[in-house]
Parts: sequence; C-alpha cells; structure tokens
Amino acid sequence: MDGTQILVAVLGVVGSSGFLVALVNGVVKVANGTAGRERIRNISMKEQRNEAWNDAERERDRADLEAHNRRLTEEYASELRRDCTEHGMSGRELRPWPKLKKPPPDKQEQP
Repeated sequence: MDGTQILVAVLGVVGSSGFLVALVNGVVKVANGTAGRERIRNISMKEQRNEAWNDAERERDRADLEAHNRRLTEEYASELRRDCTEHGMSGRELRPWPKLKKPPPDKQEQP
C-alpha cells in the first residue's frame, strides 16, 4: 500500500466512526426520552419567538397610531393658534407653547 491508499483508509474510518457516534447518540437519546424533551423544548422556543414577534408587531402598530394622533393634535393646535391670531388675539394673550422634555441620552457605552 502506498501513502494515498493509507490516507483514504484512515479518512474513511474517521468519517464512518463520526457517523456511528452520531447514530449511537441519537439512539441513546430516543431510548432515554431526551429526544422527546428536546423536541418539546424546541417547539416551546418557537412559540416564544412567535409570541415575541407578535408583541413587537403590536407595539409598532401602537406606536404608529400614537404618532399619527400626536401629529394630528399638534397640527390642530397650530391651526387654532393661527386662527386666534388672525381674529385679533395678540401673541401675549395666547398660552405659551409647552416646554418639551428632551429624551434621555443613549445608554450605549463608549469604548
């Protein structure tokens, strides 16, 4: 036998032994019931993922609706102020615009 044949034989034995190890592990898991528990756990994780996606989608929809309503309210307030000034009210007679709070800074750590 030359070196190439020995190399092919060794790789064949290593490859088939890896397959046998995986097969034996699978059989042992089925015999112990571990495979069933893992399947149930994986299904549970899929359900949790799907619930998280649904929650995120509901939150996006809620935020979009809130932003839409806020824009409509701001536009109405602006038009109302303009109507008041056009009908003779001075800027001093109108309530001042509210002081808006600034969002907190990002909590991202700087390297």
